[in-house]
Amino acid sequence: MFRTFTHSAAARRFALFLVFLAVTGTIALLRIPQGMHLTPEAVRDAVRSWGVAAPAVFTAAFVLRPFIFFPSTLLFLAGGLAFGVKWGTIYAALGSTLGAVVGFGLARALGRDFVHAQLGAHLGMIQRDRWGAGLVFLLNLIPLVPMTIINYGAGLSGMEVVPFTIAAAAGLTPRAFAYSLFGHSLLDIRSRTFVLAVVILAALIVVPLYVRRYLMHRADGGVA
Repeated sequence: MFRTFTHSAAARRFALFLVFLAVTGTIALLRIPQGMHLTPEAVRDAVRSWGVAAPAVFTAAFVLRPFIFFPSTLLFLAGGLAFGVKWGTIYAALGSTLGAVVGFGLARALGRDFVHAQLGAHLGMIQRDRWGAGLVFLLNLIPLVPMTIINYGAGLSGMEVVPFTIAAAAGLTPRAFAYSLFGHSLLDIRSRTFVLAVVILAALIVVPLYVRRYLMHRADGGVA
């Protein structure tokens, strides 16, 4: 009976998690017809309007972003435009890491028990083979991979919060740098800085995918 009660409570928490995703997704969709100008320049101007509080507001925006599915790319680019490469990278890396931990914790609190009840022993395999720190690091490096999915997926697995946080920070910092550099150079697309930013972004897409494929091939015995 206790097991049934626990399973029922876990199911309710998981249902709440799904409702949360549905509500935040609906909010994001409702924002589109209202004529919002979601451009890096518009986000930059909104950040700068906070004056001395702009760094704190910008960092907090990364934490709140998953709740309304605000495009992370725009925030990264706006950081480079608003603060320059150095501080844009620092603020974006800090904010995105904090946001990752919040997303991880949300999925863990509302959904993990239900997933564990359904998958049982298979959850350990997910943690080991699919949601290890190495994979979280590689996925966060790739600009095209949505951060929210990484955070929720890791939170639903058996991964611990400390390895997740370290892996997320290690992966998100290079992403933040590449986007900040790209955003900083957007006003002069003929500059060498713009070309360098494009090259770095391309490398962050290609290299992690190659490394992941190589490691999987080696794990399967393809490499001696």
